[in-house]
Amino acid sequence: MNLHVDYNLAGSLVPDLIGMSSLRYPDKVAVDVDGDALTFAELSDRASRLAGALDKRGLKKGDRVAILALNERAFLEVRVGVQRAGMILVPLNYRLAEKELALILEDCAPEILIVGSDFEELATRLPVTQVLRLGGVDDSGQSYELMLASAEAMAVPAGYPPEDICHISYTSGTTARAKGVMLSNRSVHHGTMAMGHEIGAYPEAVFLASTPLFHVGSQVGYSFTYLGGTHVQMRKFDTAGFLATLDRTKATHCQLVPSMIQMVLDSWGDRGNSSLQCVLYGAAPMPPALLRNALDKLGCKFVNGYGSTESMGISFLSPHEHDPDRSPELLASVGRSSSLSSSRIVDENDNDVGPGVTGEVLARGPALMSGYWQQPTVTKEALRGGWMHTGDLAYRNEDGYLFLVDRKDDKIVTGGENVFPSEIEQVILSHPHVNEAAIIGVPDRTWGEAVGAIVVLREGAAVSEQDITAHCRESLAGYKVPKYVRFYEGALPRNPTGKLLRRALRDEWPTLSAT
Repeated sequence: MNLHVDYNLAGSLVPDLIGMSSLRYPDKVAVDVDGDALTFAELSDRASRLAGALDKRGLKKGDRVAILALNERAFLEVRVGVQRAGMILVPLNYRLAEKELALILEDCAPEILIVGSDFEELATRLPVTQVLRLGGVDDSGQSYELMLASAEAMAVPAGYPPEDICHISYTSGTTARAKGVMLSNRSVHHGTMAMGHEIGAYPEAVFLASTPLFHVGSQVGYSFTYLGGTHVQMRKFDTAGFLATLDRTKATHCQLVPSMIQMVLDSWGDRGNSSLQCVLYGAAPMPPALLRNALDKLGCKFVNGYGSTESMGISFLSPHEHDPDRSPELLASVGRSSSLSSSRIVDENDNDVGPGVTGEVLARGPALMSGYWQQPTVTKEALRGGWMHTGDLAYRNEDGYLFLVDRKDDKIVTGGENVFPSEIEQVILSHPHVNEAAIIGVPDRTWGEAVGAIVVLREGAAVSEQDITAHCRESLAGYKVPKYVRFYEGALPRNPTGKLLRRALRDEWPTLSAT
């Protein structure tokens, strides 16, 4: 097996994710799923064989390769193999409804869909021409493993052109059309390196990946892979499995959203401190009481990371800034600008505002997206002036700490997933007995925020909360289905131009009836 990489030829090229680790630590465990492990040498060989197999199937540079799977052992080799072949990986959110997945696949038109065993039946109904099953055989009778075994391994590239697109990560939008965020080799590499720097990655560390690998947040764990650390993956998060995997692997680092931290603490019992050295959290506000409890029970450091698919690593709150005794006010902050990103707070005219003044967060840096797939007008608007307009509202204090206030577009973050009200409102409005609908984020102990629906029924209609949620499940991913439904008497409050006043509805929420 030839693992030689001539990095003298690389110049300004972006390095391979596992190229150097395969040379330095060929016999070390690179990836582990329930004890099923691969060394770096094995992982590199399989990734190169996959690249060769895709090439043999006629795929070309720039073709899209989609993957729909849980955190399978093959996920990392697919990521590396597709990049080595010069193709574009499209990780799909397995939580989406079939209609949502179909729209994404029609948009990016992948040449092949790699599918995990949990989604093989679903894949038969999706608009793709080639399906490669990780856990079974395809229509020609060939299995994924036989394909790799018979393929000629592609040589490990010296590096990758920085501006070439290697990922398209779809993020929900405020319209029916999802947006494909194009990430270049440069942006993915810089994002990975910055994440590793902030959380403290090092070669002997063990990262426990319990959040879905289709998220851009997977770059956190891959920073450990790049340095030679072990990437332990849970196929899907559950509290008992997380604790058992933590005990088995003695993981040193992990990434959790606040709802997962709450679940872990609820089951922690009298375990005492663990092997964990640092936890990166983000994606939703962390209640100070929850953070205090986590610091006490887990006995490790915490890092708060704020960013988005379009702009990774906007700011971080470092471990030394998590001091509930000396600086409790900082626990509500998402920190200061990272080494990776510059950020600004601006008014509606993109003019900078001073400390204490709320405005929109703008960001730029080497991890910034290249744009939205086949949406040049939307890209131009989002990146006007060279800055990513995040839509998040925040303010800075005198010391430069960033405090998120609200979302400009009323985005809801529930359990780490972004949810946009208008999408759900349109589904509810398609119910024959609904006259008006509004979606807001409501406080929830487990999920940080939950989706709340406020519904105005047509005159004489008799519809229950269960009727509304059942109607939503036909078209929406489970996490988008309202957790709570309230019924409203009269017209919903609107401003003079007809825009829903969701802030007023949030204030009214506690007084609304569920029946």
